[in-house]
Amino acid sequence: MRAFALILLLSSGCLIAATSVHVDYATYLGGSLDEQPSGIVVDPAGNAYLAGTTTSADFPLTSTAFGAPSKDHGCAFVTKLNAAGTGIVWSVCLANSSAGGIAVDPNGGIYVLTGLAGGSTVTKLTPAADKIVYSESFAVTASGLAADSQGNVYLTGSAGDDFVTTPGAYQPQLAPGTCHGGAGVGLIPFPCPDAFVMKLRADGSVAYATYMGGSGPDQGRAIAVDSQGNAWITGDTVSPNFPTTLGALSNQFHGEIDLGPLRFGDAFAAKLSPNGNALLYSTYLGGAAPEAGFAIAVDPAGAVYVAGGTQSADFPVTPGALQQKYGGGNPIPGLAGDAFVSKFNSSGAVAYSTFLGGPQNESASVIEVDSQGRAYVNAYPNMSTLNPNTLSVLSADGSAMVNSAGVPGSFVLDGEDSLYFATATLGYLFFPTNGAYQTKFGGGVYDATVVKADFTQPASPWVTTILNAAGLRSGTPSFYPVFDVAPGEIITILGSGFDAQTKVLFDGIAAPVLYTQSDQINAVVPFEAAEPLTAITVEGAGQTRGPGIMNVFDAVPALFTLDASGNGQAAILNQDGTVNSPSNPAARGSIISVYMTGAGRMSPPQADGSLGPLAPPFPMPLLAVGTPLGQVLYAGAAPGLVAGAVQVNVRIAADAATGSQVPIVLYVGNFASGFTGDTTVAIR
Repeated sequence: MRAFALILLLSSGCLIAATSVHVDYATYLGGSLDEQPSGIVVDPAGNAYLAGTTTSADFPLTSTAFGAPSKDHGCAFVTKLNAAGTGIVWSVCLANSSAGGIAVDPNGGIYVLTGLAGGSTVTKLTPAADKIVYSESFAVTASGLAADSQGNVYLTGSAGDDFVTTPGAYQPQLAPGTCHGGAGVGLIPFPCPDAFVMKLRADGSVAYATYMGGSGPDQGRAIAVDSQGNAWITGDTVSPNFPTTLGALSNQFHGEIDLGPLRFGDAFAAKLSPNGNALLYSTYLGGAAPEAGFAIAVDPAGAVYVAGGTQSADFPVTPGALQQKYGGGNPIPGLAGDAFVSKFNSSGAVAYSTFLGGPQNESASVIEVDSQGRAYVNAYPNMSTLNPNTLSVLSADGSAMVNSAGVPGSFVLDGEDSLYFATATLGYLFFPTNGAYQTKFGGGVYDATVVKADFTQPASPWVTTILNAAGLRSGTPSFYPVFDVAPGEIITILGSGFDAQTKVLFDGIAAPVLYTQSDQINAVVPFEAAEPLTAITVEGAGQTRGPGIMNVFDAVPALFTLDASGNGQAAILNQDGTVNSPSNPAARGSIISVYMTGAGRMSPPQADGSLGPLAPPFPMPLLAVGTPLGQVLYAGAAPGLVAGAVQVNVRIAADAATGSQVPIVLYVGNFASGFTGDTTVAIR
């Protein structure tokens, strides 16, 4: 038996950049079925307002005056959490609707965007949420909502030919153009929708309503308002004649990309006058491939920050920007490749523009700006090499990333530059803080969760996710997506505030720690962890986080890979002891050694943190190990490696497929090491 030379695969492989975040509070918010948050805002006193949709009849409400949820009829919930995150001030539900955006004005008025088929509704609640001030519905698909200091509300989205504009509107008519929809060969022609902008007064009456678009389909996706009452809009356009202005970054459309009935074009950024009668600035924002703007923010100086997704290697970036080259992504046309952030001054001149992404697909959907002009932007997913974080903080000039964190979801900044995150948490794996309003998962598949974080305070330990260290996923493919562990599984814990003294415990039993840095711990689940559930806690800096609850399965197998990504070329030794690779394939009929973790309990038992023996008897998994690739000659503890690392020797079948990327899957009992094609071996 041979120990695998690339032992670093078991003990390191940094997944995210250094973070420093202090978690003030973290709480569940949910009932026995499902919750999906859609937005979060905060008032000057630090109270957080969360909007979302729930089907839980037992969702925490303080009043059912406006409706109640059920498994058959969801409703849009609006919940106000106190500043400490320890309790609900009030919580209501708007019947038979799903929530979109939420806004709060300086007087405490709450505005909720809801939508059903065929239209969108804006509902204004009193500060105590005891009355509906107004509820106005429109024949539009609204996707962006903002409120100003006077209680005016601004909407953007897409509208067809039944949208009603106001006298003197910048664009009173839908631009001529034909789109096609429906299924099958007989696609139905209809007028292409335009973006729209609408302003509602404090009493809900329409101050202005205007189209904004050209001959192709156009979509407003986010809106912000400056101190002068000018509305800034971003979205995407497939119109070669989308209205632009003198001095724009680009007056030229960069081309249409089609994928079946889907049509992609450029992002845009536009500024509309306070009375909606003039386009003060408008520009295309894009390159040769698809892009869209999904988020927009305005700072006190009137500068505007646009974030979204692009697949264009020639997207306009500026000298000195953080990332001036496209990171890559799926070549299939779409609105995710790299995230981007572009800052314009109040007149539309570009201050900076940068990519924000790695080799996987990213797209930013939220952007906020703090008191020092730093942009906070999310970029998914969180596993890319160049930008692996769900939250990135850019310097005021866009030249550097000054902080980052692996906390996903929608977020908002308060006046003290604290961040409030809202997301849907899958299952049990979430680490609420002691004294939080709801410390236990409510049930169903998703609960809403709220986290208040502060980058200015010393970091506290915080767990964002726990993954199989080999496959870098949260569970087994058969039961994915859930949060599963197996006894003896080597895991990767991502978060922040970790140090050499940080401890990880399962049901009070200390887990052997293999590797620690500020945002990552690699550890081994104790073999004593027992089905069906285990409680994990993380202790450090005088604080305890958790418990988080995880399922315990007999096995959660995954193969180690050469690049520690969990995908691609598996960590395999050929029969001659060399590393398997496309340039060094194994022969049919030869024996290869494959390395994995998550095989479960062993016989004879291994002690937590011990090393695999170098001579018999070798501990072997209680469940049988097999593979379609050939005959398993040995499956047991990897000699010389930490308990939990398993070596599997396979004689490749004489009729096995050949090639540089032959799929390899191992089975431990009925548990597969991945989906076919996740991991590969080179065979000749």
